[in-house]
Amino acid sequence: MNKTELKPTVALTSATVDKMSRHDMLEWVNSTVHGQHKKIEELCSGVAYCQMMELLFPNCIGLKRIKTSAKLEHEFLYNLKLFQAAFIKLNFDKSVPIDRLMKGKFQDNFEFLQWFKKFFDTHSAGKENLRVPAAMAAAAQNAPKPIKKPGNQTLGSAKTPAAKPDMLKTPKGTQQHGERQVSPSTIRTLQETQEQLAEQILSVEHERDTYYKKLAEIEVILNESVQNNIFVEWCNRALTILYATDDTPPGPVDDLAQEMMPALSLETDI
Repeated sequence: MNKTELKPTVALTSATVDKMSRHDMLEWVNSTVHGQHKKIEELCSGVAYCQMMELLFPNCIGLKRIKTSAKLEHEFLYNLKLFQAAFIKLNFDKSVPIDRLMKGKFQDNFEFLQWFKKFFDTHSAGKENLRVPAAMAAAAQNAPKPIKKPGNQTLGSAKTPAAKPDMLKTPKGTQQHGERQVSPSTIRTLQETQEQLAEQILSVEHERDTYYKKLAEIEVILNESVQNNIFVEWCNRALTILYATDDTPPGPVDDLAQEMMPALSLETDI
């Protein structure tokens, strides 16, 4: 099946779109989806893009599938994957720069928004009566802002908040009698320990984010399989485990793994 051509084919660059300021673009997004975005960077959540695709092509994503309360990076990834899947479903040959968008950088998000504005204008032609569904408008009003992430840091430079100077100063001679003085060697030891703990925290957070991304990708695959009636029962059970909380009673994980093995063996043989 031939993929639908984008009409017109638009490169991901601001040179081919109308000259609109960031404020104009943001106002357009908010007026289109009844949103409350304050900055271009907030579009990294993918919510607005999914909602605008739903306006253009109803049911290409499904409003209930959009994580309108997305605040974390793995939730941004989930929404942007849905957005990309909509292009594939509609046979548009377009690759969404997910990795760049989800980082919340202004330039990457602004350039893509410029491209999408052109795409939206092209495919909304003749659809002047586009209206935001009530569910979408309500979700947009209640959507939280993405959590601000710290700037690029390295393990050597990133540290937890430093102790206040007053806590580490060597006591002056005028201090009251009986107070213990902190030696310079003790201060250095404490500072080194603090730096080591900061590095460990960064390492753990990086590992956490890595597994969040993997789980988000697995979640998208499982949901798509359910929609396509592929291993529906197994996928639903896997999703139950994925969404389980600490209070959820343990399920038959071992049985699920055993049921999965024949399917995996079949795919391997093929």
